[in-house]
Amino acid sequence: MTEPTAKARLTQGPIGAGLLRLTLPMILGISSSLLAGLAETYYLGLLGSNELAALGFTFPVTAALMSVTLGISIGLSSVLAREVGGGDQTQMQRTTTGGLLLASCIMVLVTGLGLVTLRPLFSYLGANASTLPLVTDYMALWYASLVFMAIPSVGANALRATGDARVSGSLMVAGSALQVVLAPMFIFGWLGLPALGMTGAALGNLVARIIIAGITLYVLSASYQLISFKGLTPNFLFSAWRRILVVGIPATITNLIGPISSGIIIALLAGYGQEAVAGFAIASRIEALFVIPLFALSASIGPFVGQNWGANARQRADQAMRLSFHWSLAWGIFVAVLLGLIAPLLVEAFDSNPLVIHAAKAYLLILPISYGAWGVIMMTSAIFNALGYPIRSTFMSFIRMLVIYVPLAMVFNFWFGMLGIFAAAATANILVAILGYLWNRKTFKPLVLAGG
Repeated sequence: MTEPTAKARLTQGPIGAGLLRLTLPMILGISSSLLAGLAETYYLGLLGSNELAALGFTFPVTAALMSVTLGISIGLSSVLAREVGGGDQTQMQRTTTGGLLLASCIMVLVTGLGLVTLRPLFSYLGANASTLPLVTDYMALWYASLVFMAIPSVGANALRATGDARVSGSLMVAGSALQVVLAPMFIFGWLGLPALGMTGAALGNLVARIIIAGITLYVLSASYQLISFKGLTPNFLFSAWRRILVVGIPATITNLIGPISSGIIIALLAGYGQEAVAGFAIASRIEALFVIPLFALSASIGPFVGQNWGANARQRADQAMRLSFHWSLAWGIFVAVLLGLIAPLLVEAFDSNPLVIHAAKAYLLILPISYGAWGVIMMTSAIFNALGYPIRSTFMSFIRMLVIYVPLAMVFNFWFGMLGIFAAAATANILVAILGYLWNRKTFKPLVLAGG
């Protein structure tokens, strides 16, 4: 059998250039995913405000489901990057295969649970008689696509752990392009197809994910030899799952805290009407587009630090950590100024309802103040996960969302209304960024000095 082609690419060369080499393809990949989300929002906005509001109610649930896959992916990436840094090729191959099997099994179970809890869950979140049927039709197909979402996500993280972001970025772009093309065909009934409305958006997503999942499996097995069942005994499989889940479970909990908190926030916003939820949906899509570089850098800093730590190049890993913090703050300042100037124009392109526009504008004028701090939180969490300290990431997320954001949002909502909810989010980002940075320095600086 051909040996795996993955090598420790990130342990040599200039640090900034290495991070950029990982981050730029990720920017392209994440941009395409978020643009696909924006396109979906635009398509559904053409159908009406009810469809936009229904989409807004899906956000915390879809984010929670993505968090499960992301947690497994983070666990696999953490283990795999250190194995690549240590040069253990066979272990790396078996670990990747085990990670894909683990993600698939978990997603099958989550799909079943999701389908039997559709109506009560979204009723609890505040969907009413006009939006609940739209939400349930959309989410039934969305749940069906979970396994096919998990395979590319886990596979892409495996590729990034080896230091190759180009292929994983290309797969993300291809999946997004398929979704953008297929969704309107099913939504509006192009080419003789029936017009399925909001259900069509989910169907386009499902078909795109099936295609990309198949391509991902082919690339991992044929081009990178990262999938093989040889030597994958039950004992090794359970050992691999344990090592992945040691990081993956806390990472999943970390990522779930945000959607759970968002569900509470959406319930607060629903008190201002379905239009406020629709405005939140628009603003969230726009926000995600402008923080793409932060997401991309956080996806890159973990493998970079993990490979160098595994190769005992701790000074190099530490320099990369500090550089990621500086880049996050610089980008946050730039975006805050830019959105302060253009947010009103962006919002009005999606909906003409003045109540929807007011909510979206308010969000995009307040939250960007804290984007740089949010970036620092992303980097700190990614670094903790990569180096085997996932509980610290979970603790930071718990403090940010459930100790600071949600209680403060309830208080500020009472005092200042909807604007107070958004101000609470910005405040939580800034406070936890300070905590995260100080904790990072206290944890890793002594280890770097001790390791030479």
